[in-house]
Amino acid sequence: MRTNRLISAAILAAFLIIITLFTLSAAKRNSMDSTGYTPDPATEYIVTQYSDATGAQGTFYTISNDDTLIIIDGGWADNADAVRGAIADHGNHVDAWIISHPHRDHAGAFNAIYADPRGITIEAIYDNGFDYDFIESVGEPYDDITVMETYYALTKDAGNVTHLKRGDELSLCGLTLSVYNAYDDTVLNTVGDEKDYQNNASLLFKLSSANSSILFCSDIKYDMNDVLLAACGDAISCDYVQTGHHGNWSFLDAFYEQTGASVLFIDAPAEITENPDFPASILKDRFLEQKKTVLDFSTAPNTVTLK
Repeated sequence: MRTNRLISAAILAAFLIIITLFTLSAAKRNSMDSTGYTPDPATEYIVTQYSDATGAQGTFYTISNDDTLIIIDGGWADNADAVRGAIADHGNHVDAWIISHPHRDHAGAFNAIYADPRGITIEAIYDNGFDYDFIESVGEPYDDITVMETYYALTKDAGNVTHLKRGDELSLCGLTLSVYNAYDDTVLNTVGDEKDYQNNASLLFKLSSANSSILFCSDIKYDMNDVLLAACGDAISCDYVQTGHHGNWSFLDAFYEQTGASVLFIDAPAEITENPDFPASILKDRFLEQKKTVLDFSTAPNTVTLK
């Protein structure tokens, strides 16, 4: 009888050990980023790409560690609750919010949250320095201009807004922010027959840590490819890239090759990235052929680490 009890106890102990090891292994897997690396949030930054609650293309990233929360864009207005949830995970405090350009699928959620913060505090806001009066006068061929109007009305008198300029380089929460494109005469002189000022004036910028970096191409389209490739040179070298304009009608192969990035984000659902009617599907296949890692909404949230 005593022997049976000992055997039962041994079996139970072995079972508990197996469960514990499995749980620890699962926890380790869950803490890995999308490349299989396990970040240290005390010293490194986790870059997260989120899909949009609308199911459409949009742009919403966080860059975070134990002490910092940076937001890139935020997506559509209907994505505001998802953004609020991410902010709540960081004590309802945003250290920096970067708006690449005021289009609906980029600044909609920001407008909704800024107008009704519900306890959220935002230390600093950065945008592309768009000329409100000019865009208002020429119109907006590719988006609803009311999002720009709302953003402008909400932030025009705010003391914590910085209008970024081409060539700016500043320290941001322990990272280096380098700006390669913003609204200025370079865009106005290069924008092309489509007159897509807002997309082409969206921010091209890099965030760099001590050992790695990510390049955000926002919604810049093919009009700017040659000018930016010639002007930036080796400066756009990086580990990770957010591809331009959701992977569609944007930079050419030579631009992405110049970055040398091994991981590329496409901010779009499978209806775009797997649809041959969209250039994003061709771009994705090309990256995969090159043995690159491609992250899009089909696997979001996706993460990489600034080490």
